[in-house]
Amino acid sequence: MKKITRDLKKHYRSVERDLRDFNVDLSEESWYGMWHIHLDWDGITSVSDKHRKIHILYYLKIFEKIDKQTKENKRNFQTWIYLDGYEGVDDALYFHTENPESEFPYWLDSIEWNIEIPPILIGLLDLSKFNIGTLKGKEENVHSYIIQKKGLGLKIKTR
Repeated sequence: MKKITRDLKKHYRSVERDLRDFNVDLSEESWYGMWHIHLDWDGITSVSDKHRKIHILYYLKIFEKIDKQTKENKRNFQTWIYLDGYEGVDDALYFHTENPESEFPYWLDSIEWNIEIPPILIGLLDLSKFNIGTLKGKEENVHSYIIQKKGLGLKIKTR
C-alpha cells in the first residue's frame, strides 16, 4: 500500500509542478499550433473517476492561469479541454493561435454544443461559465467532450 500512496504523491507533485510552471507567450513572435498538455501519463485517470475528476479540476486551474496571463493581450487564441471517451490518459488541455502549420481558428465538424452535462462533470463546472460539447465516437455510446470557458479565447465552431 505504501508504494501506491508514494506513487500517487509523486504523480500529484508532478501535476502541481505542471500547473505552477504553466505559461503562455502571446508575443508577436510566438505561436501555438494545436499545442496541448496531458496531466496524466501514468494512467491514474483511466482506473478511477475520483482521480479523473481531480485532474479535470487541475485543467480548470490552467484555464484560470490562461485567463490571467492573456487578460491584457489582444491577440486571438483558442483554448479548450478535451476529455476522451475511452481513456483519461488522453485527456488534454489545448492552446491554439494563428500559426504556419495548421488552420486557425480551429473548427470541428462533429461537435454538438448545449448538451446535458455528463456524469463525470456534475458538480465540477458552473454551466454559466463553461460551454460543453460532445464529439460522437465510433461506438454509439462512447462520447468525448470539449470544455471551453466562456469569454476565454475564440469558441470552437462547427462548419
